Amino acid sequence: MPEPLKLKDIKLRMQAYGIRPKKQFGQNILADFNLLKAIVADAEIDEGDCVLEIGTGAGSLTGYLCDAAGLVISVEVDNGMFELSRDVLTGVDNLVQVKIDALNQNGRGLNTELEASLHEYMKTGEFPLLDWAREMSDRTGMAAPAKDAMQVHSHVPGKTPRCGRLKLVANLPYSVATSLLIAALESGLPFERMLVMVQLDAAEKLAAEPGKKHWGLPSLLLWCFARAEVKRKVAPKVFWPKPKVESALLEIIPHSERPDMQRYHKLRRLAHVMFQHRRKASSNALALALGEDNWQTSAWIESVGGDPQARPEQLPPEVFMALGEHAEVEPLVRKAMQLHEDQLSAKAEKRARRDEWKKRVYGDDE
Repeated sequence: MPEPLKLKDIKLRMQAYGIRPKKQFGQNILADFNLLKAIVADAEIDEGDCVLEIGTGAGSLTGYLCDAAGLVISVEVDNGMFELSRDVLTGVDNLVQVKIDALNQNGRGLNTELEASLHEYMKTGEFPLLDWAREMSDRTGMAAPAKDAMQVHSHVPGKTPRCGRLKLVANLPYSVATSLLIAALESGLPFERMLVMVQLDAAEKLAAEPGKKHWGLPSLLLWCFARAEVKRKVAPKVFWPKPKVESALLEIIPHSERPDMQRYHKLRRLAHVMFQHRRKASSNALALALGEDNWQTSAWIESVGGDPQARPEQLPPEVFMALGEHAEVEPLVRKAMQLHEDQLSAKAEKRARRDEWKKRVYGDDE
């Protein structure tokens, strides 16, 4: 790989490109070489691995991943960082870079094109986004792509190498780390392992065990797919800019069998409406969410072996699973979720209008 850039050189490169870390994208660059090497070692990466990295940043971790893996697919949403890292990583021969938001526009699920291309790669060794990029290049010639357009750049000189295992290794943007990890697990992609840098608070919530401290909605959803463990805590001083919180390296090992997705989505809908009132007793939380009487929700919870007086985070996951499938509860949860989605949509439209106004007034970097 090219010689990794020291932090002072990264700052100079960013200044030359006219960019700076953006808070909205959670851009905190990991600048400790020893820690970068340790992440690759902890992930146990070898030439049989295809590694998905979300958040290329300045390419520091990307380069070490390329040293160890058979193929690295690195995703970056920010146009400036994509261009900088593409140039910094010139010389590697097993890297495909994609400028795209790794999440769908609604924030639910992995980006459709990215997910489909990864599925196809694991089945056949072909990565359809590369074909898309070549087709777009033939159509547009040398015209510069639009700022928000998807871009794909392959550093691979010939045919994309075929790897049999898929891993996710990344320094994830803190603001969307939990959403990205749950989306990756829900995608059905055959991840063997995930090793990610996230905010310590998020790591503890994802790795919590049923009934323990920090157990909640994130850990309940992850429990359906995998087990998680905090491997090491990381101080703010190894990042630039320094975050105001501690970070952690989180390991996620998917279960050997994927859950029944129909049952899972019923559990997820129920958990979402109940955890809106997580400080209430479960019977009260469900009553408020569904607009039902407390005596009725208590009876439903008791019928599946739960304690109506326990808070939602105190209910065993098996109770959530059974309650989510309850013949009377399930249709009411669907109705409550639709109302919730409508409210979220209205808020998102209002936020988009506000963000557009701020962009016009303050510029893109705010």
